[in-house]
Amino acid sequence: MNQPRRHHFVPRFYLQGFCAENAQGLVVYDRVRNAYRAQRPAEVAHRRDYYAYDDAQGNRFFDIEAALGEVEAAAGQTIQRLENSGDITDEDRMVLATYIAFQYTRTPAYAAWLDAFRSTHAADDEIGVLPEAGDAGLSRIEAIGAMLRHAPTFAHVFARLNWTVWRRESERHSFVTSDSPVCRVWRDQPEVNVYAGAGFLSPEVITVFPLTQASALSMSGIGERYDQRPLTRDQVRRVNLAVVDQAQHHVFGRDMALVESLVRRTGVDRRQWQPPLVVE
Repeated sequence: MNQPRRHHFVPRFYLQGFCAENAQGLVVYDRVRNAYRAQRPAEVAHRRDYYAYDDAQGNRFFDIEAALGEVEAAAGQTIQRLENSGDITDEDRMVLATYIAFQYTRTPAYAAWLDAFRSTHAADDEIGVLPEAGDAGLSRIEAIGAMLRHAPTFAHVFARLNWTVWRRESERHSFVTSDSPVCRVWRDQPEVNVYAGAGFLSPEVITVFPLTQASALSMSGIGERYDQRPLTRDQVRRVNLAVVDQAQHHVFGRDMALVESLVRRTGVDRRQWQPPLVVE
């Protein structure tokens, strides 16, 4: 039976962790409104029936959202095993790579980047800043089509990279996430407010994806190696700064002091959003 669904732009598995560690839910920073608020995980960053479509007879279908739910459920099981044992199989790697690929291509930030890329090449002009969050950009159908076409390619790329699961050393610290949770940073970049101007396969770039409050996945270089590494408080903060720096609309964290500190340090409250990969 077809039923309306809520499409969440933020990994639900990540958000569910807040229920275990913080009874008050989570803190959200809204970059467009430059405002902070406390919110329940089930209420954040969603659009109702975003992936629903109608056939020629007007019947509405929700199979795309259902398929994405299956991808997310499988990834949640994989992430849980990683949290419990740290082990990963080849199947786990592909499941998680697919999940991350969809988390990258299903976001409004990715749709905005595609829209700017299309506009730039159509006009044969150089563009350095994409439309502001909230611009119409690609139509919903175009964005969905791009996601379905591009995600398998990105999944293949992510699966081929060397992986390292970064874990916090103390429960006093936590990783944050955003509505654009797949971010790229230069490997040895001394400044935090610098976007990576290269692709996922560049040896100078690390792709970061927060898994839970306790862990994040880093991917870099071709090799399919798998490691684990504990991070100090300063190292966790550096990861968080990269995540916040590339958030398009929302940042999510477990307490107000943490989120406010990261927003101030990155300065995202004082500048317009732009993509992590500039179109040239």
